[in-house]
Amino acid sequence: MPEATAAAIDQDGWLHTGDVGEWVEDDYLRITDRMKDIIITAGGKNISPSEIENAIRSSPYVKEAVVIGDRRPYLTALIEVDAETMADWALRRQLPYTTYRDLTQKPETTELIGEIIMEVNKQFARVEGIKKFRLLPKELDHEDGDLTATQKVKRSSIEESFGELVETMYGSGPK
Repeated sequence: MPEATAAAIDQDGWLHTGDVGEWVEDDYLRITDRMKDIIITAGGKNISPSEIENAIRSSPYVKEAVVIGDRRPYLTALIEVDAETMADWALRRQLPYTTYRDLTQKPETTELIGEIIMEVNKQFARVEGIKKFRLLPKELDHEDGDLTATQKVKRSSIEESFGELVETMYGSGPK
C-alpha cells in the first residue's frame, strides 16, 4: 500500500503514528496521547486531555472522564461515576436512590465528584484545570456507540450524544 506507507513514513524515514509523546530520561519515549485527541482551546493552548482524564479516573468513584474544550474558552468534563463503588458509598451514607440516573442527580454525588475535580486541578496548570463538569445520566455502553469494542471512549460520539449537557457548561442550552 504505497500511498498509506508514504502518508505514515516521511522522506527522512520517520514513522508518524499519530501518537504524542515525551522523552523520559533521554532514553525512552512515553506515549501521552493521540494527535487527534489534542485539545486546542479558544486561547490557542494545546492540551493533552488523556493525562487529565487519567488523573480524574484514578478516583475509585469515577469510571470514565471525558475532557472537552476544543475551540472553547476553558476545559470541562463529562464524568461517568463507577456504579458499584458509588452504590457502596451511598449505602454507607444512607443516601437513598433508585437508579444510576437518580444517584447522579443527587447533590451529594455532585459534591463528591466536585471535590475530586478540585484535587485533580491542583496537579495541572491553571489553563489545564476543569472549570465545570457534569455527571453523565447513564453508564457508557458499546452498544450505544459510546465505547469501542475494547471499551475505549469514542470522544466525538460522547460529545455528540451529550451535546446538550456539554452546552450547559458553556452557558448555552438548558441549565
